[in-house]
Amino acid sequence: MAIARYWLTDKTAPFATFLNLLDAYYHPEIRDENFDALVQRARAAQADDEELAIFKQQFEQLLEGHRDGLHPKAIATAAGYDQRNDEEFLVWLWGVLYPGEVVPGGAV
Repeated sequence: MAIARYWLTDKTAPFATFLNLLDAYYHPEIRDENFDALVQRARAAQADDEELAIFKQQFEQLLEGHRDGLHPKAIATAAGYDQRNDEEFLVWLWGVLYPGEVVPGGAV
């Protein structure tokens, strides 16, 4: 069951940047059109892309298990997935966005 997408209006919510980018690039309503753009953006890693730098930092925190203030259903709601749990989804997404980089937190 999805929750209200509070991160869309509360930019100070924990992990808001990560959730907003998931919502904008991966949510099922737009995934087919937008996900490749996120993959390209992450792999390009432009030094001046502050939003993506924050996204990656928050992503690392999530993979390391630091989730204070994150609603338990926030990732699933932002990404719109129902076939995986958060851990599997996050590890999969890291591998797609940052191939060749070690998954933070030691997940395989």
